[in-house]
Amino acid sequence: MKIKKKIIVFVALMSLFYCITFIQDTYAKYVSSATASADLTIARWNILINNQDILEESDFSETIVPTFLGTSNIRSGVIAPTAEGYFDITLNGQNTDVSFAYTISLSYSQNNTITDLEISKYTIDGVDYTYNDSITGNILLNDQVKTKTVRFYVKWNDNASTETMNNADDTDAANSGVAAIDVAVNVIQMQ
Repeated sequence: MKIKKKIIVFVALMSLFYCITFIQDTYAKYVSSATASADLTIARWNILINNQDILEESDFSETIVPTFLGTSNIRSGVIAPTAEGYFDITLNGQNTDVSFAYTISLSYSQNNTITDLEISKYTIDGVDYTYNDSITGNILLNDQVKTKTVRFYVKWNDNASTETMNNADDTDAANSGVAAIDVAVNVIQMQ
């Protein structure tokens, strides 16, 4: 009888185990899971200087076009003693999603041989200013117009009281001289 009792206990335990498993599946809690990625939009930084993207090409020398109107004694398009002309630097932040500060600095090129070359003034929004060392400004995210043009005026000083080159130097420069100004534009995101 002991064996019969052991078999009955064994069958009862198996039945109990089966019932507990069945009940657990029946009364189980709902369990779900989900995953996702948060795609964040990165601010655009696409600043153009004279219509050239500075991220693609930082040397914009080819986009600076000096304009010399000429006179009755000087052909247009050239610099000569007493001639005055200009060139524009246009910053365009239309496709930029942040405010930024800019600094424009001019210096005489190491190749420049015309010591009487002068930056006579610059103009922003129709207002003339004297050029000293550099120009700084901001183009803000909420500005209606995100384009700024700075026009620099350059002349060959031929005033006897302020010039450093005499007529012979002017003549030599006309044959083999170089009139060149280096332009540096730095832009940085504002905090």
